[in-house]
Amino acid sequence: MSAVSTTCKTTYKAAHSSGTRPNSAVKWIVMHSTEGGTAASVARFFASAASEGSAHLVVDDKDCYRCLPNNAIPWAAPSANTQGFHIEQCGYAAWTTAEWEKHLPTLHRAAYKAALHCKVFKIPARFVTAAGLKKGVKGITTHAEVSKAFPNTQGNHHDPGEGWPRALFISLVKHYLSTL
Repeated sequence: MSAVSTTCKTTYKAAHSSGTRPNSAVKWIVMHSTEGGTAASVARFFASAASEGSAHLVVDDKDCYRCLPNNAIPWAAPSANTQGFHIEQCGYAAWTTAEWEKHLPTLHRAAYKAALHCKVFKIPARFVTAAGLKKGVKGITTHAEVSKAFPNTQGNHHDPGEGWPRALFISLVKHYLSTL
């Protein structure tokens, strides 16, 4: 496994959130794709009032930026904001699995952060589909699954895309959880 930096830079604080929630409210780690940019540029964008969105973390091949504290409710996926910890991965929903795997450092960094927060929030390292989200099952999911589960509040978000290597990601999360 790759060595992953355990720290995040906190240079940019997101401009938008909807207050705070207790850690006990968090059921899901929600994975996203940024659709461009670097962790720094996306974090900088979230810090602007024009962003109309936010997430807790943004990761890329080199860096991690924390944009909101764990207890903040982000503007990331409306039906999963209060119950989700949101991680943006620099990448594209249109990427194939092979394209995502060219960015293994991003996947490793995101998996490490997901594992760390699974531990913080007592969330099992398992993937949760739309059906599970509707039932309140705890685990790791994507913005696409949130959109399928709660279509009237989401628009048509499909990130991080069909090519995102879900099985690889969950195996990485389980590996990192075993090291924490």
